[in-house]
Amino acid sequence: MKSSRLFVLALSCGIAFLPFNDAAQARVMYEPIQNKAPLKIYQYPKVKLCPDLSATLTVTKSDQGRVTIDGTVTNTGKARSKTASVAEVIMNLSYAPQYSYAKTGVSDILVSRSFNDLKAGDSIQVRAVYQIPDFGGWTSATVQGNAKRLFTLRVIRQDSAPYKPDEECDIENNVAEIIVFYRDLNH
Repeated sequence: MKSSRLFVLALSCGIAFLPFNDAAQARVMYEPIQNKAPLKIYQYPKVKLCPDLSATLTVTKSDQGRVTIDGTVTNTGKARSKTASVAEVIMNLSYAPQYSYAKTGVSDILVSRSFNDLKAGDSIQVRAVYQIPDFGGWTSATVQGNAKRLFTLRVIRQDSAPYKPDEECDIENNVAEIIVFYRDLNH
C-alpha cells in the first residue's frame, strides 16, 4: 500500500511539472492537405412520383377459331392514377400477301372499360372472346396462313388527349399486342 501511495505522489509531481517543461508540452500541428481532390457531394436522384399505366395481354386459341383475349392494366408507378382513362381491346384483320391492316380496313373495338382511380400497384382486367369467321385452322409465324389478326390492348385518356407528364410516367408501355396467323376459308 505504501508503494502505491508513492507511485501516486510521484505521478502527481510529474504532472505538476509538465507545463513548465517545453519538451513535455503537447503541440497541435496543422498540416495542410495537398494534392487532394476536392470533396464531392453526391446528390441522390429525385424519384418521380407519378402513375404509370402498364398494359399486358394474353391470347388463348381454341381449335374452332375462338380466341379469348385477357388484358391487364396495372399502375406500376409510385402515385395514384386519377385521370379518366379507357382500356380497349382492338382487333385488326389483314390478308396475305401484303398483310396490310390499312388496306383491309377491318378494325373492331371488342371491349372498352373506363376507369379513373387506380392506386399504385393495383390492376384492372379486361376480357374479350372473339370467334374468327370462316376459320380454317391455325398456322404459325413461320408457316403463315392467308390471314392474320392483330389483338391490341391500349390504354388512353377518356377524352383521347395525350397524357400529361404528371398523369403518366411512361406512355411506351400503354400498349400490348399479339398477332395470330390462320387460314381463312373464303380468301
